[in-house]
Amino acid sequence: MQIDAYGYPTDESELLWRIAKAQTTQRRFDRYADLYDPIEDNPRVRPIIREVERRAKNESLVRGPGRRHDVWARMEQILKNEHGITWFPPSLMNTGLIYG
Repeated sequence: MQIDAYGYPTDESELLWRIAKAQTTQRRFDRYADLYDPIEDNPRVRPIIREVERRAKNESLVRGPGRRHDVWARMEQILKNEHGITWFPPSLMNTGLIYG
C-alpha cells in the first residue's frame, strides 16, 4: 500500500500510476531523484503548467516555510478549474519525502 508524504494511505489509482511511470522514466540515471508528475513531459501541457506556476508564485502571499505547498495548492486548483488538467505536486509524487 502506498502512503502520501504525511503517512496517510492513498488509493488514488491515477496518482499511483503516475508515480510508477515517473519511477521508471525519471530515475534511470539517479535512483534518488525527486519525482515530478509525468504529465509535465507532455509538450502541449508543459507551457501551461509553467505559466500557471508563475501565476501561482505571484499570487502566493506565503513567505518562508510552507510557501511551496501554497504554490502547489494554487497550481492544482488553477490547472483543474481553468484547464481541466489533473496535476499532482511533488509532495504527492514523492511519498517518502516531507517538504518544508
